[in-house]
Amino acid sequence: MPVKIVDEFPKTAMNRKATDVWTAATRGPVSLSDHGTSRFVLMPRDMFDDLTSRADPRIVRTTSETPDDEADALLQVLDEVITGDD
Repeated sequence: MPVKIVDEFPKTAMNRKATDVWTAATRGPVSLSDHGTSRFVLMPRDMFDDLTSRADPRIVRTTSETPDDEADALLQVLDEVITGDD
């Protein structure tokens, strides 16, 4: 589930409107931009902890550990790419 940015502030707001940035960050992620390009995200610690604690869905295994059905599907796609069959 994507996290919605609550507000966006230019980097100068860190000096001039620090209280506004802090207040917005208590509600959720705040984007800090430099010359109109988002560079950093400031967010509540509990939200950060939640995002970084999620399990990685990727699986790493050797080719010999690949299940037969996945290996067959991969070989089929590779064969189609090689032979040009769409």
